[in-house]
Amino acid sequence: MQNQSNVGLSEGLRLALMLSKRDMRTRYASSYAGAAWSILLPLIFALVNVVVFSILMKGRMGPQYGDVPFALFFFVPFSLWAMFIEVAGRSTAILKEYNYLITKIAFPTWVIPLVPMATALISQLIVFAIIAFLMVSKGVVPAADAWIFLLVWLLSIAMTVGVSYLFSSIAMFIPDLGQLVPVLTTILFWLTPILYPAKLTEGGPMWFRNVVMHFNPFFYMVESARLSVFGVEQFPWSYVGIFACFSIFVLVLGILVFNKLKAGFADV
Repeated sequence: MQNQSNVGLSEGLRLALMLSKRDMRTRYASSYAGAAWSILLPLIFALVNVVVFSILMKGRMGPQYGDVPFALFFFVPFSLWAMFIEVAGRSTAILKEYNYLITKIAFPTWVIPLVPMATALISQLIVFAIIAFLMVSKGVVPAADAWIFLLVWLLSIAMTVGVSYLFSSIAMFIPDLGQLVPVLTTILFWLTPILYPAKLTEGGPMWFRNVVMHFNPFFYMVESARLSVFGVEQFPWSYVGIFACFSIFVLVLGILVFNKLKAGFADV
């Protein structure tokens, strides 16, 4: 096998895809549904939320999203969130799962954190198919700015890759991160306006509105995705700019921390 320094990006991505396919098979080898569980579990969670909150939020969506079907209101940003949440959860244990590869001097360790990313992208295709079906069945025409969703999607990928590198490397030395991440991401889910419109917080205290909107980088991801697809108001390019800065920062930070700590992976 080639030395790590000689493994190019394209070769590394192909290796990540190969490991991802193997990962999908081995994770659910003893279950009847097999790899379908990686798609069914988040999908069931999403459908329960849609059914419950479509009732709770009826008549409370405000003038901005009042005409948007709730299922689409939810699934458009959830398609990005689901990728992040799956990768964040898997990343804390991914290096330990593949510890037998880390000890091989010639193996490119930087490929391993990309394995959950490749798996999440496969699941995301199903969510995109659901969005397309809902838009056709409900007669919703994408706005002229819908192409911006692709930009937000690419930025969310960059951010998620950075999170995978960051969490996977830190978790090698701080195992408690594996228990902490699910709690933090659950809190973040409810503090991000995925299931409710952000303007619903206007009646609450200012500190809560700041936490949900102004100080929450995922708010800019969620609202950019919705506004680009539905076009309910003039698209705020500042949202994309803020989320781009956050995504690039997380990506660079994750890579730097991973490269700084990877020398000690084999010892751990």
